[in-house]
Amino acid sequence: MKKYILSIISLIALNCSLFTFTACEDMLTVKTDDKSYINAQDTVYSYFGILRCIQDVAERHVILGELRGDLVSTTEYTTDTLHAIANFDNPQDGSCSMLNIRDYYNIINNCNLYIHNSDTSKIKSNIKYMIPEYAQVCAIRAWTYLQLVNNYGEVPFITEPITSLDVIDKYADNSYLVNKDNLIDKILETGLEDFVDTKYPQYKNWDTGSIQFDSRLQLFPINLILGDMYLLRGRDTEDYRTAATYYYNYLNKTMSKTTSQSCGLIYSTAYTDLYSVSRRSSGDEFWGYWAKNYTVKAENDLITSIPSASNRKFGKMLTRVADIFGYTPSSSQSTEATVSKDENGKDQTTVNSGGSITVTPNYKSQTKPSGAYYTVNKNQTYVYYDNSTSIASRTEYKSGDARYFASTEKYRHEGEPFELCSKAAYDTDFYYGIPVYRKTLVWLRLAEAINRSGYPQLAFAILKDGICDYNIPKHASKIEDYMVKDEDGKPVIGDDGFYVWAKDTTYYMKTNTFGAMYYVDSTEIDNFYLDFTNDIWAGNTGIHARGCGFGSWPTLTHDNLRTNISGFGDSVNYDYTKLIVAQGFDPKIKEEAINAVENIIVDELALEFAFEGFRFTDLVRVAEHKNASGFNGTEWLANKIANRDVKYDRYKNETTGTRNETLYEKLKQRKNWYFEKPVWKK
Repeated sequence: MKKYILSIISLIALNCSLFTFTACEDMLTVKTDDKSYINAQDTVYSYFGILRCIQDVAERHVILGELRGDLVSTTEYTTDTLHAIANFDNPQDGSCSMLNIRDYYNIINNCNLYIHNSDTSKIKSNIKYMIPEYAQVCAIRAWTYLQLVNNYGEVPFITEPITSLDVIDKYADNSYLVNKDNLIDKILETGLEDFVDTKYPQYKNWDTGSIQFDSRLQLFPINLILGDMYLLRGRDTEDYRTAATYYYNYLNKTMSKTTSQSCGLIYSTAYTDLYSVSRRSSGDEFWGYWAKNYTVKAENDLITSIPSASNRKFGKMLTRVADIFGYTPSSSQSTEATVSKDENGKDQTTVNSGGSITVTPNYKSQTKPSGAYYTVNKNQTYVYYDNSTSIASRTEYKSGDARYFASTEKYRHEGEPFELCSKAAYDTDFYYGIPVYRKTLVWLRLAEAINRSGYPQLAFAILKDGICDYNIPKHASKIEDYMVKDEDGKPVIGDDGFYVWAKDTTYYMKTNTFGAMYYVDSTEIDNFYLDFTNDIWAGNTGIHARGCGFGSWPTLTHDNLRTNISGFGDSVNYDYTKLIVAQGFDPKIKEEAINAVENIIVDELALEFAFEGFRFTDLVRVAEHKNASGFNGTEWLANKIANRDVKYDRYKNETTGTRNETLYEKLKQRKNWYFEKPVWKK
C-alpha cells in the first residue's frame, strides 16, 4: 500500500509547482501557497485551476469508456497502445497519455488543498458566501474518486493536501483504500451530503474562442454523484432506493424550470441540437422525419460538460476524441478590431481575438462503430404516426433506431465506404464540449435504480411512455374491462407473449383514454416510494420514442404536442411482456423480470449514449448487479464485449463476424476489468 501511494506522489511532483498553472495553456495563471482563502476573488482562481485539471481526464473518460466496451471496434490504423486497451492486454500506467493515474490525483490534490485552506465561516450580508464554491470543490473530488474506482477498481483515498512524503505515513495501510463497496461511506464521512441542497456559485462564462461556454455547465450536481455511488455499490434494495431518490430529487428540482442550471451550448452555432442531425439528406433509411423532430437541445438536456478551447491562446484543446474517432482537427485564430467612442468622444480601438476548430473525415480512423452497435440499432423497429387519433395511419419501418444516424457518419474515400463515430464531430464541425451528465442519462440511471429496487414495470415505463400520473394506471380497474383475467385477477398472457384482450383493441387504441397500453401491477404502484403525480412530470415521454417513433395525439388535454409514440401505439413492438419473453425469461417471476428489464435498459443506454464514454463502466456496474442477484454477470459482460464485432440483421436474418474467444476468456476474470495501478520503485 505504501509503495503504491508513493508511486502516485512520485508521479505528480512533491512541490508547489504541482499547484501552478501556466498561462500558455490555461485560462488563468495560478500559484497556490499556504494562505487561507477568505473570499471568492481569491478562490475563483484555484477553482478554475481545478477545472483545468479536469480537462486532463475528460477525453480519456470517452476513449477508455468506449474502447473497452462493445459499441466501438478497432481498425487497422489503431495504435498499439489503444489496441492493447481495447483488447485488455494490461497496458501499463504511464504507457500513454490515456493511462496516467497521476492526473486524477492532481485534481484530488488541488481539491484537498482548496478544502484545507478555504475559510467557509466568512459572512457577507448574513450569508456564508464561500459555501457554494466550497461545495463544488468537494463534489469534484468525489466525482474524481468515482472515476478512479471505475477505472482501477481500488485506490487510496487521500483527503489531505500532499506536499511532502511525511503525509504518506497516515495513508500507508489498507484502511484508506476505497472501492465500489466502501466509496460512498468514505465520501459521506467527508460531509458531502450536507451540501446536497447548496446553491451553485455563479461565474462568468468560459470563452473558448469560438463560443461562450455557459459556466453552469461546469458544475457537478451533488445529487447525481451520490446517486451514482449508491447505484455503483448496489449492496441491497435500500442502496437502489437511495440512488433512485437522489436522481429523483435532482429531476424534481429541475423539471419545472424552463431555464435551469443545465442550460448551455456545446456546439459552435447557437441553438443547435446536442448532436446536430439536420444536415443529413434523405435516403433509403427512414430517418429524415426524425431529424426534424429530434429535439434534444443542449439547453434542455445537457447538465455538466467539459469545455474545449478553439486554440491554445484560449486554453486546452480537447481534440483527441475527434481524432481517434476519425476526424482530423485543424485549429485557427482570428482577430477583429472594433472602433468605439470613449467618454471624451475620442475613438478607441478594441481588438477581439477568437478562433475555431474544423475537422476533416479521415478514412484512417482508429475506431469505427462496432457490429454490436449496428445490431442493437437494427433490432429496433421505427414506428410513425401522423397527427391523428386514428391508429390506421400507423406505419412501421425496418430501418431500426434513428439515433444510429445521429451517432454515425458515412462517407467515401476513393469509392470505398467508411463509417465514423460522430458524437465528437461531424463533416467539418467540431463540438466544443465533452458531456459528463445529461438529463436523459439521469432518467436511465433512475430507471436502472427503480428496476433493481423491485419495480421493473415502472422502470420500463420510463423507457416506454415516460413516467407520470397520466400514463400509469393507478389501479387495474382502469383497463380491466378490456383484458382477460385469470382466477387471481391477473391479466392472461397468450402463447405469443401478448396480453389477451376481451374487446376490440383497435377501439381501445383509438379512444386512448385509459392510460398506458401495458398493465402495471397495482402492487407496484401502491407501494412505490417516488411521487410522479405532480403536474411537473406531465410532459414526460418515453425515451425509446426518441429513436423509434414520433407524432402526436391531439386529444391529450395536458399537452397537445406530445410525442408519446412508443406507448399508446407501439404496444406490438415495444411491449413489456413480449420483450421479457423474447429473452427467455418469465415476466411473472420478479427476479427474472428485473434481470430482463435491466437488459432492455442496457440496450437503451447503447442507443442513446453510444460513443460518449459511459459504455464500459455501465456494463461493469450492471454485471456486478447481476452477480449479486444470482445471475452470471461476469459471463454476461464477457460475452457482450467478446461479440463486439458480430453483426446481426434480424430483417435479413444475416450474421457476420464471430466471437473473440481470447477476449471472452480474459473478461471472465474480473481482475481484467480494471487497469493495474502503478508500482513505485525507489
